[in-house]
Amino acid sequence: MTDPKVVARASFRLIETGDEELAQQIIAPDYVNQEAEDDPEDGERQQRGPAGFLATSRWLRDAFSNLRFELQETVAEGSTVMAAAVMTGQHTGSFNGIEPTGRPITHKQVHIFTITDGQINRHRAIRDDLGLLLQLGSKLVNNARAAAATSSSNQEGIGSS
Repeated sequence: MTDPKVVARASFRLIETGDEELAQQIIAPDYVNQEAEDDPEDGERQQRGPAGFLATSRWLRDAFSNLRFELQETVAEGSTVMAAAVMTGQHTGSFNGIEPTGRPITHKQVHIFTITDGQINRHRAIRDDLGLLLQLGSKLVNNARAAAATSSSNQEGIGSS
């Protein structure tokens, strides 16, 4: 696999399946996921190379059953590939401290890969994380919304007589 777009597309199948052989093929040993945030207890997702990618894949699959990525568009220029995707699944495992809700999720994302010699060596993403947290009924997000609404209604009275 040397076409950068094909490699980027394969990474989504890798997240869905956790295929270790595919990870060895398409993830460079010096791979860095700039989006990885680790649970302080495990520290696995910030590892370099295939192990870090597989840890992220496992983390997502543990949180969301029936995990799938629908690719909307893939664009390549040189060694950079951008892929717009929609991640879907069902929240059946703990995710960032949110206990399973059983709710279906739809999460819009844009991924930016740097691919050299048929392997991904860098990943960044732009995601609608707030939208995902709202779908999961995050108490933190709901509390922030309530506080913002209260603040907004209190400010409406300022300056009016």
